[in-house]
Parts: sequence; structure tokens; C-alpha cells
Amino acid sequence: MYSNTRSILINDIMSHPVITAAQDDSIKSIAVKMEKHNLGSVVIVDNMNRPLGIITKGDIVRRLVTKKRFMLKMMLFTKVKGVMSRPIATVDKNKRLEQAARMMMERKVKRLCVVDTDGRLIGIVTDNDIMRHSSALIEVLNEIIDTGYLKESGEVGLKV
Repeated sequence: MYSNTRSILINDIMSHPVITAAQDDSIKSIAVKMEKHNLGSVVIVDNMNRPLGIITKGDIVRRLVTKKRFMLKMMLFTKVKGVMSRPIATVDKNKRLEQAARMMMERKVKRLCVVDTDGRLIGIVTDNDIMRHSSALIEVLNEIIDTGYLKESGEVGLKV
């Protein structure tokens, strides 16, 4: 299932394809996509499929629903670019699961967009993906500790 026995790679667990939208789309169209695909977020991409930002249900609630304005008008005419969270956190598909978990923790995010070498969106990994694979991650970390393969920097290598 995984690329090798020592590490779980992001490529092995990422979700794809990712539901995306353009930054000029309306909030209503985003809400419809979220409902249709049972999602909590939609990634906003440019015309080269590079991630620009992300809009979550929380963004919509915090930035629109809680405001004392005419909500239907706002949903129809507010563009995503004014509501999305940015800059977006990205990760390379060949990074290890533990590296992604650390990035999420440091950046205080629940999702990382997985990009190729040209910065194009190829998948997404969420905190739920990390949790779903946490038992395998714990096994890998225990093996690293037991065999003495751990540098202070957190990179895998022979301990001296």
C-alpha cells in the first residue's frame, strides 16, 4: 500500500482529484459545490491549476454569515477572492506523512494542497487523512526509534 516500509508518503494517502473553483466564482457556487460533493472546502486555483487559496465552510460562516448584511445578496455577488484564506499551505507529494503533520501543526492548518514540481495542484491531504494513518505513522516512528535511525533535526539517518 505504501511506497516503502520506512515511510508513508503524501502521494500514498492524498485525495484526488480535488474539487476546485476560480477566484471570480461566487460564494453561492462554492456552497453548491461543497453540498454536492459533501466537502468542507474547495481549493481556489488559477488557470494553470496552481492553488491560490482555499475556502472552507468556516470561512463562509466567519466572513459572511456572521456579518449583519443581506446574506442572499452577499452569497450571490461576493466573489471567492474576497473570502478565501491565503496564502495556501502546500506540500510536495514525495514528503513523508510525519513532515506533513508537522507542517500542519506549525502553520495551524487542517489541509495541505499537494503540488507537483511546477506548483500545480494534484491532490489534498487533511488532518483526517493524518489521523486515519496515524497508527501506521506511530509504527514507523517506533521503528525509527528502535533501530536508532533518527537525527536531531527529525530527518531519518544513522544515529552516531
